[in-house]
Amino acid sequence: KNKKKKMRIFLVVFVMGFHESISLSEDRCTTVLVGSEASGEGGPVTSHTVDCYSCDFRFSKVPARKVEPGSMRPVYKYRAEYPRFLGVGKGATYYESNTKKWSSAWAPETGDFAPIGYIPETEMEETYGYVDGGYGVMNEIGLTIGESTCAAELIAKPAGSDGSVALLDIRELTLIAMERCATSVCAVQTMGALAEAYGYYGADSSHVEAGEALTIADRVSGEAWVFHILADDTGASAVWTARRLKNREIAVVANQFIIGDIPGASSIESGFLFSANIRVVAARTGLWANGEPLNFAKTFGQPRGLLAPYATRRQWRIFSMALGEELSKTLLIDPDTVDEWGYDFAIELPPGQTFGSTSIMKALRDHYEGTKYDMTQGPASGPFGDPARFDPADNSAIFPHDYVTATQANDGGRFERAISIFRCSYSFVSQPALFHTTDNTQEKDYLNTPPAFWTAQYAPHSASYVLIFPQADHIPPSLATGSLHQVDSISQYWAHALVGNWAARFYLIAQPLVVEVRDDVDKQTRADFRDLLLRNKTPNQNELATFADAAAAAAVDRWWKLFWDLCARVKDGQRLDDRGAEKLNPTRIFYRASWLQQTGFFFNPQQGAHMNLFTNIPSQYYDLLNPRLQLALAFLAGMLFTIILLRCCCGCRAA
Repeated sequence: KNKKKKMRIFLVVFVMGFHESISLSEDRCTTVLVGSEASGEGGPVTSHTVDCYSCDFRFSKVPARKVEPGSMRPVYKYRAEYPRFLGVGKGATYYESNTKKWSSAWAPETGDFAPIGYIPETEMEETYGYVDGGYGVMNEIGLTIGESTCAAELIAKPAGSDGSVALLDIRELTLIAMERCATSVCAVQTMGALAEAYGYYGADSSHVEAGEALTIADRVSGEAWVFHILADDTGASAVWTARRLKNREIAVVANQFIIGDIPGASSIESGFLFSANIRVVAARTGLWANGEPLNFAKTFGQPRGLLAPYATRRQWRIFSMALGEELSKTLLIDPDTVDEWGYDFAIELPPGQTFGSTSIMKALRDHYEGTKYDMTQGPASGPFGDPARFDPADNSAIFPHDYVTATQANDGGRFERAISIFRCSYSFVSQPALFHTTDNTQEKDYLNTPPAFWTAQYAPHSASYVLIFPQADHIPPSLATGSLHQVDSISQYWAHALVGNWAARFYLIAQPLVVEVRDDVDKQTRADFRDLLLRNKTPNQNELATFADAAAAAAVDRWWKLFWDLCARVKDGQRLDDRGAEKLNPTRIFYRASWLQQTGFFFNPQQGAHMNLFTNIPSQYYDLLNPRLQLALAFLAGMLFTIILLRCCCGCRAA
């Protein structure tokens, strides 16, 4: 057993040295799942940041459809980029008439938009309508799903690739669950059974994208489940497990499996479900020795080694925000010493303590501010505290004489990985069954809500959350329009992205102005939603659509105004504080003293790392460049010049 374990460790380490294995730029998402009591809002909550460089950020309302007995459902290959889909059957967003064709190769029923296979349709007479994003988000009954990609040991390719036969990826599985299920357990069992029967493949053929984790919640049962899946070793089936979250628990998945030991039997009653082949595949592949405890994460996941904080730091931060500073010190392992697999499956909140939808939104906007990992501090944040840390990549095409390779960047170092990240396509937080009528969450004054989720396109720290209702017949235009190919004035994404990029240059100066508007838009949308529910406790489809359209349009308008305002108020090393002054007198920004020391700005080398701007001056003469010494020398030189001038004048008069 020890020899097998040592061999496996050697192989894992060897693979990690290979740039394909744990490339940080490929990992995408963070998802937080909260039990029904822990939310304090009458039901479980899930969430998702879709952190992707090139993803289609639009949403589409997929209407319910009649099902013909004995019919087959088409299955499509995974595609993240715009257009995510092109054709009919997945809502108006994807119609050819609503798609700007940047590529002549895009056409319905061709390439990625042609089915790679078929599975039997549901036995239901009619499917549920739902909202489609990067994955299935929420259906009209209130089933909702978050996602996070996880590195895994076993890989398969989609049907049609080199003789591969696997039909289903995680996106297609979530869409099927949306169509067919009202409860989390139904979603788990449906996705698991179909993946076993028709084969599962990851988003690409790498280990990094081979596994997936879903966080699933629903309104019918009030339950919340975490679901893990990867291919089996034949490429024709799948290995999966799921674990139910207790009502007072919180789970965080940050690109790493979190389900640990698997019990002997799979049952709903025990809160554990898994595929029948789980031990067979683990033993057959040499990942597990029969008779030992089977830990799903450690058996089927891939460890990160030195890069472990990429996942574990986000877990720690969200748990610490939920528990509070004092409890975190007692209940959480120090984030610098926790092992590479991170924290336990979930934490349990003490009675009376909650972590609801607005708390999750705050967490999704975080860069570890106020902690020792604060990404707005230190030299990596630049002179003005920009929390963005671009992902490692080969940049030889950009800097041909000063570049790093992808392998050097991925294996040779790391930055902290924020929760709110520049490459976020959109984030969402599901709205539980009860909505607070006041901002004070301690007041037990609620209204029942229709199924809904809060969403913000682009990075959450530079975006406002608005509502989407799966029961409405369409998505607000600002959330169903646009692409990364071109800026437009309609989509929410571009209004947020322009503000975020402008503010990033002077982040610590500009971000407070952004937060003021961002939070005001959030507050106004929540107040308007409350007023809607007070007027009508059961708003119909048209009322929900009208409200969502108006709120989304108003938010985009505010953000465009904010962008133009920022362009004038913060620019060129200055901040305009009083535009009503008789004469403008902008505040000079200059640079933080700590950054000036780090860049060698000061002449005295003892004040910081010195950058020798005068390369011909020997270091022993640096003191001559001291500003105070220069002033004294200038004064003496002036006095000497005055004396000489007086002597000359006296000499002239004597002559």
